[in-house]
Amino acid sequence: MMPHEIALGELYIPPLLLVVVVAYALASFVFFIGGKLGLYRLIAFPIIAELCLMVIIVNALNKYIPIF
Repeated sequence: MMPHEIALGELYIPPLLLVVVVAYALASFVFFIGGKLGLYRLIAFPIIAELCLMVIIVNALNKYIPIF
């Protein structure tokens, strides 16, 4: 199955952009919950950890939403 862009009028949105937006939302939600539980203080570099979690989620979503 060949992936294709999503067309909103004359605007074409690539599927990778949608996957990255969903992954960022999920990573932010996980870190928000971790912050409420006090786990945020155990991470040495929280920004790098959030980026790594987002990359992991993008790779996991890539199995279900083909982007290439």
